Amino acid sequence: MDKLQAYKISFKGLKDGKHQFHYTIGKSFFEQIEGSIIEKGSFEVDVVMNKTSQMLQLEFNIDGNVQAICDNCLGDIIVPVSYEGILYVKFGIEYDEPSEEIIVIPKEENELNIAQLIYEYIVVSMPLRSVHEDHLSCDPEMKAKLEQFSGEQHHTNNKIKETTDPRWDALKKLKNNTNK
Repeated sequence: MDKLQAYKISFKGLKDGKHQFHYTIGKSFFEQIEGSIIEKGSFEVDVVMNKTSQMLQLEFNIDGNVQAICDNCLGDIIVPVSYEGILYVKFGIEYDEPSEEIIVIPKEENELNIAQLIYEYIVVSMPLRSVHEDHLSCDPEMKAKLEQFSGEQHHTNNKIKETTDPRWDALKKLKNNTNK
């Protein structure tokens, strides 16, 4: 049995016009998606389907948050995510995706599972970097470790001391020899 059965929209028996669908998505949804990069999240998904004899127009409105890892300190962070978009589903001979906004399904189909679409819309709406809004929320122990191993300059007794990894010193000598 299909784990994501609840996300199938049977459109053959529906009258032409607008139909509304609502889904509440949580951790179990992301566990059922194969290869999901999201483990925990909480979303409200509203889908308005406008059915005509030639096509389906699906309007997605997704709001919620994902539990992610801060790119600075590796601590847990809640990332707000929202998406609004329209998908056009046309009927044709075979399945095709000519663009991001259009998919073609065979005329014989009578239902459409939108679970993968919802997942993809959430993923592409996530920010490229997930960081705490203020650096005070970052894990202080991890920040100290990052500073220790970053190789940046540190001020000690009014002198600037550059801390580097000694393994790189030999490579720096080679680099300096080639620049002469």
